[in-house]
Amino acid sequence: MERGYIRDRTLEGHESPRKRGKTIGGAGVTEGHMLSMTLHLRGQEMSLRDIAAQLVITTGRKKGRHPSPRP
Repeated sequence: MERGYIRDRTLEGHESPRKRGKTIGGAGVTEGHMLSMTLHLRGQEMSLRDIAAQLVITTGRKKGRHPSPRP
């Protein structure tokens, strides 16, 4: 029962920033060219891990790093 209360309070806490136009979670790191390259490589039946190893983030705090291969 306590888990349900925690979930409800968390969802209420996320609702307030959303109403003000803020996003919840980390900043997105994908860009248009990354998406098109990913789709192209995925069409060649490459795995997500292999694709992520080829891509490099060009902006933000994670600049120069590879994106996570999570789908």
